[in-house]
Amino acid sequence: MAPAAPEGLSSIRMSTRPKAAAPRARGTKGPKPARSPRPAGPRSAAKRRHAPDWLESKDPATLRVVELADRVARSQTNVLIVGESGAGKSVLARRIHASGPRAPGPFVEIACANLPEELIESELFGHEKGAFTDAHADRVGRFEQAQGGTVLIDGVTELPASVQTKLLRVLQERTFERLGGNRTIAADVRFLASCGPDIDARVADGSFREDLFYRLNVVRLEIPPLRARGPDAVRLAKGFLAEMRRPRGPSRFAPQVLDFFRGHAWPGNVRELRNTIESALLRARGATIRLEDLPAGAQDDVQEIFMSAADRSLTLAQLEERYIREVLRRTGGNFSAAARLLGIHRKTLLEKRRRYGID
Repeated sequence: MAPAAPEGLSSIRMSTRPKAAAPRARGTKGPKPARSPRPAGPRSAAKRRHAPDWLESKDPATLRVVELADRVARSQTNVLIVGESGAGKSVLARRIHASGPRAPGPFVEIACANLPEELIESELFGHEKGAFTDAHADRVGRFEQAQGGTVLIDGVTELPASVQTKLLRVLQERTFERLGGNRTIAADVRFLASCGPDIDARVADGSFREDLFYRLNVVRLEIPPLRARGPDAVRLAKGFLAEMRRPRGPSRFAPQVLDFFRGHAWPGNVRELRNTIESALLRARGATIRLEDLPAGAQDDVQEIFMSAADRSLTLAQLEERYIREVLRRTGGNFSAAARLLGIHRKTLLEKRRRYGID
C-alpha cells in the first residue's frame, strides 16, 4: 500500500503546476503548450512488485544473525556464512556487501560446486595465454573481477586441497598470480565464504584445511533453516504470491495450504518454498491456491513415498533414482547440497546421475 500523502501535499501540487498559457489569437499558428507530466500517484506505485526479503523474520535466532551481519558489514573482516541449501546464504552475503564501504564496487559470487575441478584455479585466479593447452588468450579471474568490491566463495568446502592451499595464501598475503603468470596482483577484495552445516565435520576428517577454516571463520553467521523459523514460511509464501501473481490470477491460499506451509519440513528451505509457489500459480485455476495445486511430491512424506513405491512394485534402483531426482529438484540442481541431504559424497552422486541418466 502506498504511504499516505503528508497533510497539505495536494495543495502544494496545485500551487506548483505551471500557469495556463494565454489563449492564442484566432487564426494564429504556433506550437501547442507542452503538458506537464502527471505526477506518479498511488496507482502507479501499487503496480510495483517487490520480492520479499528472505531474511525478514520474527524468529529471534534469525533476527540475531541479521543484526550481527549488519554490524559486521561496516568492517573488512572475513565472514563465514553457514546454512542449509536454499536458506539464504547468498542473500545475506549480498546484504553485507550492500551495507558496507565496498558497496560501490562489484559483488562477485563463485559457485564452487558448479565448477569443474580442473577449471577451478583458472576461474578464481585467471590465467595467462599458453598457461595450459586450451589457454588461447589471457583471462581475468574472479578475484580480479571483484577488485574494489566483495567476493563470495559459495560452497567453499567443495574446493580441492590444492586450491584450498592457494586460497589460504591469498587470505594471508592478500596477493596472487594468474596461472602461468609471474606478475603478483594485490587482492583488494573483501572475502565472504559460505558452506553447509557440515563444515566442522569436514575440518575434523581432514577434507577441509583447519588453518583455512580459521582464516575464514573470523565471524560466523549461521542461518536457521526455514522449518525452525516459526511463522516465516507463511509470511514468505504470501510475499512470493504477491511478487509472482498474474493479473486475474490466484491471489490467496486456501487455509489447508497455509497449514501445510506451517508443518512442512522444507528440506530445500526458502528456495523450495519459492519454487512451490511458482509451480502452484501455473497449476491453479480460480482465485485460490488449493492443496491439489501444489507440485507433485511437495506433500509426500517418507512413508508415503515408500508405500507408493511398494504398491507399484518399483525396484530399489528405481526408488533411488526417483528420490535423487526429487532431492535435486528441491535443492535447485545443486549437487553438493543434494549429496549432503542424501548422506553421500558428491562424486558418488555424480556417478549415480550418469547411471540413471539424470540431466
